[in-house]
Amino acid sequence: MSRPAPLLLLIALASVLMLAGALIAQHVFGWEPCTLCVQIRLWLCLTAAIALLLSAASAARQTWLTVLLWPLLLAASGMALIDNAHVTLIEVGIMESFSCSPFPFYYQVLPLHEYWPGVFMSGGVCGMNDYKILGLPFTVWTLASIAALFALVLTTLWRSIRGKR
Repeated sequence: MSRPAPLLLLIALASVLMLAGALIAQHVFGWEPCTLCVQIRLWLCLTAAIALLLSAASAARQTWLTVLLWPLLLAASGMALIDNAHVTLIEVGIMESFSCSPFPFYYQVLPLHEYWPGVFMSGGVCGMNDYKILGLPFTVWTLASIAALFALVLTTLWRSIRGKR
């Protein structure tokens, strides 16, 4: 595999910036995240961490580790996209749901809200988002940015594989 370190660092940076944007929206503007939004934050944290690990493994030419980390990066960024698409469909009224999270009791297994409540504590209700930026719901903006992040992950993987030839 080639060394896609700059793009992996961009993936990590983009993930951190999206997480920072969500935290600013919550703590500065008072926009409370729903359970699914908090799950998206977890996926973004994992995406950033895995991208950094993958960059380090690639720089150290640890091919065996990069082979293990790529599926994890695809899964984390893909789950962020799936969860964001889910919450957007609920919000725009295309999908009805009694619970916004496919696994709403994850906090019992992974109680991050106890250790980092400012990041992982949900207080909003899915589908009840009145927050708009330039006339579009906040979740539409996050969906577009997470879709771009996932496209960047796929492009980076493709370039990494192609560079091996």
